[in-house]
Amino acid sequence: MSASPTPAVARQVGAAWTQQDGERTTLTVTVCRACAGRWFPPRDTCSTCASDDVEDVTSDTRGTVYASSVVRTAPRGFQAPYVLAYVDISGVRILAHSPSSDRALTPGTEVELTVAPIADSAEGAVLSYAVTPIDDQPAPTGEQR
Repeated sequence: MSASPTPAVARQVGAAWTQQDGERTTLTVTVCRACAGRWFPPRDTCSTCASDDVEDVTSDTRGTVYASSVVRTAPRGFQAPYVLAYVDISGVRILAHSPSSDRALTPGTEVELTVAPIADSAEGAVLSYAVTPIDDQPAPTGEQR
């Protein structure tokens, strides 16, 4: 029996800001050296103080849900229902899909960054950074502990 074919990928939303290293996913966050403001997506100029003395840093792999909602009426290409969550991570608040869940995530839920399909297009799947509740992670095997 052969493995199922890998679906075609049309594009990845935020690919320039997303890094994957095996199972680990991080994002690029901009930090302002003048006022300590933090921004995602990254930018060349601080939106708080207009300084261009900024640097890009790598986010943590885990964050905490600030709020979330179940989208029940989806735009073309998306399949409702799906979950969107605001997640606090490394000093920024990002909006991300949570494809592993079909119900809103409780504020305070710990989540891990990942990359997942979020929609379909005629060219293939659309990928993006996403979050998965830590409780949904498979338990480590004896060899991984």
